[in-house]
Amino acid sequence: MENIFNKNWTITLLITLLFLCSCNEDKQTVSCAKTDDYTYLDGYPDGALCRESLCIVYQNIWKEFFVEKNAITEDYFNQHIELKTSYIQDWNSGTSFCIGYYVKINWAIAYNTDQFIIKIEASNTDYPNLNIPRGTYLTKENIKTVVNAQAFSSDIIKLTPIKTLKFNTMNNAVNFLTKKANVNSLCLKRIYIDKFTGHLILESGAQYDNEVNKCIRANLDLFNEETTIFDTPCWID
Repeated sequence: MENIFNKNWTITLLITLLFLCSCNEDKQTVSCAKTDDYTYLDGYPDGALCRESLCIVYQNIWKEFFVEKNAITEDYFNQHIELKTSYIQDWNSGTSFCIGYYVKINWAIAYNTDQFIIKIEASNTDYPNLNIPRGTYLTKENIKTVVNAQAFSSDIIKLTPIKTLKFNTMNNAVNFLTKKANVNSLCLKRIYIDKFTGHLILESGAQYDNEVNKCIRANLDLFNEETTIFDTPCWID
């Protein structure tokens, strides 16, 4: 009886080892340069909030529209949105208000910038069907019109207001995505907000070993675990 047990155990072990070997053979080898978890945030502007009276007026209008569009509470805004920078800038069509901020949900941090025009050049004739004045600062209702029409590069991001992600840590999320991509390693590129769903997306990538100009890109929706994985050139000549 003991010999039969040992024989069966040996066969089971061999089958397990063969299965593991076959999985390792199928897994593709890639390389990437790992960095600290939040190094990607260094690439975004980290200035100061504009404290001029005009900035404060339009920052308050932005916040009101942001809260309304995304159906979030004041408490949710205070807990998950961290304002980083704001400024007013002139460009060809007029003057715009811009604001950059972090969206923080658990361990995930995404940076985003919203902007909307606050004064249209008097001589500008773009968007003639919009009933908005030219050559003067826009009112709250005027700005709502241009934002809804996404006119003059005016837009406020869509954000789905959840409080908990599908993954407890960044490392768990990257490991999950690495397994789905069937590669040995992936490196975090950034976390961003998908403009269509309002979900936080973890973007990663790596370069195939022994391949010329061939990389893998793998994205993971941190709200529902959906993945998007594809090959792409590492660079374009």
